Amino acid sequence: MLRRRLLLALTLALALAACGGTPRPAPAAVKVAPRDPDGPHRAAVAAQVQPFLDAELTPALVIGLYDQGKREIYGFGRAGTGPDRRTPTGTTLFEIGSITKVFTALLLADAAQAKQVELDQPLADLLPPGVPAPTLGGAAITLRQLALHSAGLPRLPPSLIPRAADPDPYAGYGEDQLYADLVATALQDPPGTRIVYSNFGAGLLGHVLGKKLGGGYAQALTTRVLRPLGLAGTYLGFPPRAARAQGTSDDLQPVPPWTFDALAGAGALVSNAQDMLALIDAELDAAAGGKTPLRAPMRLTQETQLDQAGENVGLGWQVDALGRYWHNGGTGGFHAFVGFDPRTRRGVVILAASATSVLDRLARPLYMILDGAQIAPLVMPAASDLAALAGTYDFLKDKLAVVARGRRLYIEGPGEPRQRLLPMSSREFLLEGLQALVVFERDEGQPATAPAARMVFTVRGQRLVATRVP
Repeated sequence: MLRRRLLLALTLALALAACGGTPRPAPAAVKVAPRDPDGPHRAAVAAQVQPFLDAELTPALVIGLYDQGKREIYGFGRAGTGPDRRTPTGTTLFEIGSITKVFTALLLADAAQAKQVELDQPLADLLPPGVPAPTLGGAAITLRQLALHSAGLPRLPPSLIPRAADPDPYAGYGEDQLYADLVATALQDPPGTRIVYSNFGAGLLGHVLGKKLGGGYAQALTTRVLRPLGLAGTYLGFPPRAARAQGTSDDLQPVPPWTFDALAGAGALVSNAQDMLALIDAELDAAAGGKTPLRAPMRLTQETQLDQAGENVGLGWQVDALGRYWHNGGTGGFHAFVGFDPRTRRGVVILAASATSVLDRLARPLYMILDGAQIAPLVMPAASDLAALAGTYDFLKDKLAVVARGRRLYIEGPGEPRQRLLPMSSREFLLEGLQALVVFERDEGQPATAPAARMVFTVRGQRLVATRVP
C-alpha cells in the first residue's frame, strides 16, 4: 500500500535526518440555498460549509449551534442510501467515534462520586483473577490514567494492529482477546508520565467499568448516563430502521458501519445533532453549578488535570488555550466534533458522513459566527488549480504520481493504489492515513497558474521534499 511505502520512506528520512483502481467520476457539487429558513445563522453557516461541499470532502453534514440556551441545526448535502437520500436533519444518526470517550469518562466520574470506584484506584482491582495489569517503573495503571491516556498503553491492542485497515476493524474483538492482549502488552512509558492517545486504554476502561457496575458497558452507560441525560437518539451502534447517514471514505466511497464489542468504550456510539446539543446544554449547566442529574460528575470531568497554563485536558475532554472544551471522533465513514465554551455559553456540533478530519476546521469559524464576527470562507482549490499540481515527483529515489480528477487530487507510488490528498486550502493538503501535511510550492516569481515545482511533506515536525520531474 502507498501508506506503507510512504510511512517507510518518511521513517527512513527521519532516521537519516536524526543521524547526519481508478476513482469514480466526481459528482456535481451540492449547492447550498442562500435562504435563511431555519434560524438566524443559516446564511453565515452555509457560506462556511459550501467550500467543503464544493471540494467534495463530504456528501452530507449537519451543523449544530448552541448560543446561550438557543439551539440551531442546519443540514447540508444528501445523506442515507438509495431512494432515501435526502438532506440530513437534527435526528439523522452519525457515528461519533471517539466522542464516545467523553461518555466513558462521565461513567467513571459518576461511579467515583457514588463511591463504587476511585479515580486513582489501580486497574488491577477491576480485573478478573489471573489477569495481571502491566506495570513499568514500579507504577501501576489507575482508572484516571486510562481516562487521561497516560497509562502507557499503545494506541491499539497488539492483536488489532494487523486489522487497523479493515473495513470494520473492531468487530468481534471480545473479552478474551482484550485480556490476552493486556497480559502480553509491555507499557511504552511508566503510568502517569506521558499522554499518548490510546483506544486500547479507553476501551479497557469502559469494559472494566461495565463489569464493576454490572450488566456490561452498554447497560451501564445506558442506565447511568444516556437515560438520565435524556439522550434518546444516542445508541451503541445503529439501531434497525433508523434514519442514518451513509458513511463514506475520504474519497466518498460507501463503507460499512463499525461495530464494537470489548472496546465499545473507545468509540461505539452513534448520535445526532439534537442529542449533541443536549449534551452541550447539560455540560454548560454543570459548569454553572447546576444540580440536576449527572451535573456533579460532569463538573468532575471538566476539572483540568495538568498543572500548566494554556491547553489542558479534563477527564475525557480536551481543553484549548481559550478554555473551550472539545472532542472529535472519526470512524471508517464518519467524522464528528463537539465543543463548548463555559465563559460565553456557546457550543458547536459538526457531524459529517465522511472520514476526514479536515472538517474540524469548521469549528473556529462557527464559534466566530456565534460571537458575531465576520470571517471569510475557506478558499478551496478549483479543478484548474489541482491540474497545475499534477505530475511526477521524485521522493527518495521513488517516483510519486500526483493525479487530478476534477475537484479531487490523488497520490500514488509505483504499483500502488491511489490515496486522496484532502484540500485544506488552495495549496495545502492532508494525507489522512499518515496525518501528513502536504504543501505544493512554486519557484519564486512564478505565477499562480504555473505548475508546482515541489511537494513538501511535514511529518512529526520534519520537512521532506519531493521535487517535480520535468
